[in-house]
Amino acid sequence: MTTRQIAENVTKLLRQGQFETVYDDYFDTEQVRHIEPQSPFFLDLTGIKALKEKDTQMQANIASVDRMEVGDPVLAKSHFAIPYKMAITMNDGNKMELDEIIVYEVQN
Repeated sequence: MTTRQIAENVTKLLRQGQFETVYDDYFDTEQVRHIEPQSPFFLDLTGIKALKEKDTQMQANIASVDRMEVGDPVLAKSHFAIPYKMAITMNDGNKMELDEIIVYEVQN
């Protein structure tokens, strides 16, 4: 599978909200790394187990996802990046907006 094909598949799954499928089908169980420099809670995680635990913790605090946008992938050799925006309402009523670029490296 080419980097373009993987990027297109991952983008499609993200747009469908199938994050677990992306984790299980495309990420290296041990080497996957998730870096969020703006987050005091999930600054730098390694491994699928840590990512899934982060998602579980986040989901427990979210009352609703008000908007989610997954942009088109930008490719460069063995990497691709996807713009990602989300607006959520937390259980305490506070609203949060994420505006990120997710960067992936394709190996093997």
